[in-house]
Amino acid sequence: MEEAPHERLCCYFVAVPEPMIGPGLPRVERLTTASACLIDQLPADDTRFATPQDALTACAPLPADARLYALLVPVAHLPAILADIRTGQAHEPVLLPRVTDPTPTGDDRAHALAATPGGRELGWEVLGYDCGWLHTWLCNDLHHDAVRDLDIRTDTRGLLPDHPTAARLATWANTRTDTKPVTWFPASLIEWDIPPAYRSRPNPPSPQHR
Repeated sequence: MEEAPHERLCCYFVAVPEPMIGPGLPRVERLTTASACLIDQLPADDTRFATPQDALTACAPLPADARLYALLVPVAHLPAILADIRTGQAHEPVLLPRVTDPTPTGDDRAHALAATPGGRELGWEVLGYDCGWLHTWLCNDLHHDAVRDLDIRTDTRGLLPDHPTAARLATWANTRTDTKPVTWFPASLIEWDIPPAYRSRPNPPSPQHR
């Protein structure tokens, strides 16, 4: 059994899981991804934050179906991601506000769960960085071929079960020439419910319905 990789906590974001139905895609009721290609992020797509407090404050008041997420990447994959950021000549690290040094410093996954109670480790996905955008493998017509060639299966959120599966998929995707011109990498997600203080208050009933 492969040892769990050291992961770097890259950013926090707020998003609303959505159903996904489309040709060649898994059918799920609550698609969860760090890519804004397939779900809505708040307060605007591809907005990411360095702390959970920054994310919640910037996005409040939040609808009941929104959730807070942390995106983590295995340390071994950070040099390639940082190279893509530099190649893209972004004026700021718009993808990963917390990533400045690819040197391992411990398990950020455990730190994120301890620092922000109530988190749930959801699973893994495969992403690619493109000048500030995050693309997901699911919107690059890879799902059908991954099921056929790698026997890949996603869960009820469209996520992969573990790091070995995601790493194998990323390696396979990087050998292809029919996807976005990005370096594909595995990433894991943690999810938190939105605290009541940051949620939208329901509209009061109209007088005729009281």
